[in-house]
Amino acid sequence: MTEEQFDVNEPSKKKKRGIFKWVVLFCILLLLAIGIYIGNAYFKVKNTADHIQHKIEGREKSDLRDSGINLSNQDPISVALFGVDANKTRLASGDAGRSDSIIIMSMNPKTNKTIMVSIPRDTQATMVGRDSVEKINHAYAYGGPGMAVKSVEKLMNVPIDFYATVNMDGLHDMIDKVGGIDVVSNATFSYSGYDFVEGQTTHLDGEKALAFVRSRKENGAGGDFGRQQRQQIAIQGLAKKILSVGSITKMDSLLKGVEDNVVTDFSFDDLKTLGLNYRNAQDKVTKYQLQGSGSILDDGLWYFLPDEQQKAEITKAYRDNLDLKE
Repeated sequence: MTEEQFDVNEPSKKKKRGIFKWVVLFCILLLLAIGIYIGNAYFKVKNTADHIQHKIEGREKSDLRDSGINLSNQDPISVALFGVDANKTRLASGDAGRSDSIIIMSMNPKTNKTIMVSIPRDTQATMVGRDSVEKINHAYAYGGPGMAVKSVEKLMNVPIDFYATVNMDGLHDMIDKVGGIDVVSNATFSYSGYDFVEGQTTHLDGEKALAFVRSRKENGAGGDFGRQQRQQIAIQGLAKKILSVGSITKMDSLLKGVEDNVVTDFSFDDLKTLGLNYRNAQDKVTKYQLQGSGSILDDGLWYFLPDEQQKAEITKAYRDNLDLKE
């Protein structure tokens, strides 16, 4: 099982960089949560949180849970993060196109542990509500976050309590607004006029960051799995930068970027509790990538077919982090 773990409290030479581009999302949610406690930022953050909240109609809890979760009790939670190329109106309506990036994340504030799982966009999966088997990234295009969440739940057999979706083009602006981020490249390759060297630290502005996280087929880039790793790598740099004191002073411009590029079903009160009770769940992050093989199936399309044994192992680890029994 492909697993990578790091402790953010260890010396930097022991850390394994990771986590991913649009997981900028989670950084953004933390930014909102933390901003709530920073003086006059409270009302600005509340306004932003109200603007980006879009609940899934008719959904009070995951069908895979016996009862709803309580953030105030520090219940472990599961979040689905989607990266799409669309504006805010299309994000909220479900007319956002296919999700280019999909990650699920379980957070346990009692053990200060988070598990993140990257799901290849071409993964064969059942479209819940459509009764068809297609690529998992089609679900968002067909039914917005509602169908996407249910289809991911069925694929991985884990509950999803919240979702957040980010417009991928907004990543460019967010990184520029925090003054860029520093990352360590996982591979040596060139893309869109930029050169990256494995093991070397490089500073990314918005444009260079998009090149870093979108590279896939270039020599040395490592295909889909290399790209997933770089998508994961970028979030760590962005998380550190967004949560830094320097970025908090840029609250106004950051919040504007959030309003234009993010939708989520986290409420303002949820975000307050998230910032208070769940921030330390990022102390230890374990990252997984689904492994498997690719094949052209009867419909003439190429699919990623997960290794079922490895997927079951990941599901168990994810559910264990949620304190769920088999």
